Amino acid sequence: LHYVYRTFVFPFRMRGEGKRKPLLTVAMAFLFNCANGPVNAFAIVTFGAHLQGLGDARLLAGACVFLAGWALNQHADHVLLTLRAPGESDYKIPDRGLHRLVASPNYLGEMLEWGGFALAAATAPAVVFFLFTVANLAPRARANLRWYRDRFADYPPTRRALVPFVW
Repeated sequence: LHYVYRTFVFPFRMRGEGKRKPLLTVAMAFLFNCANGPVNAFAIVTFGAHLQGLGDARLLAGACVFLAGWALNQHADHVLLTLRAPGESDYKIPDRGLHRLVASPNYLGEMLEWGGFALAAATAPAVVFFLFTVANLAPRARANLRWYRDRFADYPPTRRALVPFVW
């Protein structure tokens, strides 16, 4: 669900003709996923015998966490993508959904997705992937909060970077 959306849906929802993605970013993402996907698939097939089928509580809990994160990610992206009217180019402060509490709810959603995946898969590679995701997105969330505060004098002072009311 995550990669289908990020690859085939999200790019076509973006506004701003002429905005390009650096080829290096695309190549690095492609190479990472060429390694990450097979490693996680191998681990699940080889070490996933502890899962007791579709009724396994850990699998169900992980799937629920993943879907909650996916829904949060979708909504946060929608808020950002509809923030400006067609033709507008100025930056605005997002003020709907979890954006009212944190600067980067889309990053929080993605962390929940991969945390849910790690819970459902219950393998070391899935946990490592989740930890790498957090290590990548948490500093970016903090940088986003700093960017908003630097750019907008009226940015809500109680808004956190990533975790509502905490951080």
